[in-house]
Amino acid sequence: MKTLRNIAAGSLGLALVFSSLTAMDAQAVERVPGQINGDRSSGCVVDWTARAMLDQNMDNIPVGLRKGPYSTSGFMETVHPDYGSKAILENHHWFNPVSDVQYWRIPVGAEFGILPGATLTVDLPDDMTNVRLISDLSTEVKNITVDQFMERQTFGALARKLDWDIVPNATQTDAARNIWTLTFPNGLPEGHAAVVEFVGTGDRTKHYEATSHFRGLRETDEKGNACLTTPEPELTVGQCQAGVVGRTTFSPYSKDIDLREKYADRWQGTGTLWGEAGADGWDPSRQYSDAAGATRRMRFYAATERELKDATMTVSAPQGATFDEASIASALTPGGGALVSNGFSQKVEGISNPTVSADKKTLTFTVAHMPANSSLSVEVTAVLTGEKAFDTPTSKPMVFFHTLVGSIPGCEVSPTPTTPATEPTPNQPQEPNKPENPKAENPKKAGPLAHTGATSGMVLGAAGMTLIAGLLAAKRRKA
Repeated sequence: MKTLRNIAAGSLGLALVFSSLTAMDAQAVERVPGQINGDRSSGCVVDWTARAMLDQNMDNIPVGLRKGPYSTSGFMETVHPDYGSKAILENHHWFNPVSDVQYWRIPVGAEFGILPGATLTVDLPDDMTNVRLISDLSTEVKNITVDQFMERQTFGALARKLDWDIVPNATQTDAARNIWTLTFPNGLPEGHAAVVEFVGTGDRTKHYEATSHFRGLRETDEKGNACLTTPEPELTVGQCQAGVVGRTTFSPYSKDIDLREKYADRWQGTGTLWGEAGADGWDPSRQYSDAAGATRRMRFYAATERELKDATMTVSAPQGATFDEASIASALTPGGGALVSNGFSQKVEGISNPTVSADKKTLTFTVAHMPANSSLSVEVTAVLTGEKAFDTPTSKPMVFFHTLVGSIPGCEVSPTPTTPATEPTPNQPQEPNKPENPKAENPKKAGPLAHTGATSGMVLGAAGMTLIAGLLAAKRRKA
């Protein structure tokens, strides 16, 4: 497929672009019988579809899809507030009035936030050529802002609530079928939306159809619950030990760590933060891919204000990543980053070589001695697993747990008290064991005769013995 290098070439100029936009601005796409509600979302999963046909010959558009001129007709499937949806996705369409150029404008937005990683797949007509994408409509509208332009469309109050300022990344993923994939690395934060436009060559006498499919993950469900939950770490500290625990969250769509959480003594506890275990991270390639196999460079560090000995540092990746053991760099002490400037300037002693578990999910090393105000750090490459959330295009964030546990010098472990076994009182007879349920000593009631052969025989034998005993008693009475 050729790339349209200069849209002004031929009979199309910017003036026509502006006039076409203005002409479409005044028209309203109303809901008509025969249209399908394209909102198939469920729970946290966003699933929208829009389909439309472009044909100036109204005879080629089903009667149920006719509403006004051709440019406001042919909407086969749509996501619109008129259907009760809290979202917008439509394929607006028209021809340039004086040349064989077709337009497909696609607004996408919602009154709720959508997480990074969402995708919009647009399947344009196969024979639409010289396609150009306008991902920022502010270059096209005339004398007004994009927000003002979109407010004049047919989305009612929802369009007026939104800022139409999101610009997605776009790639033609299938040239033969003219399919484009638009990604939203920042998602659609609450209150923000996107509108894109495809322009290309198309015979004004022909019939065209296009489909758009948006899929992503909401920030929260309709009850306000977060749609992505984060695993929580645990910390076990024994007698004469001290520990710190931390959790780091790093989205593959982010250029830096999203969230660092550091706690001492116990997770989400109220203990004084006398030390810390945490992480720094970055993408040396600056590609910020969320695909499985993509990498991030991680620096895991530990620092302590109190003296510790025989400490163990454990870093695990419960979600979204594994560790490349071959990429581990020598430990640095004092640690890198801002540790020294934060007062942790002393060196530790006796760092072991870090090891990675067989499943590549846990990194462990030991430290013989950590003086007060000391620190260390170790760098390793984290490999993304590409794990998706709820079968959507959205990748789960990488989550790392880090714990540091060491012994407190000079502290003596208290012996564990023992309780002597209770002896029975001498010369006191012991009662026999009784079942917890006295009824359990009684035999079960026999089942129906037709169902249990063994039970049937036992019942018949008992009846016969009863009959014989009765006859003997009668005979003795007669005698």
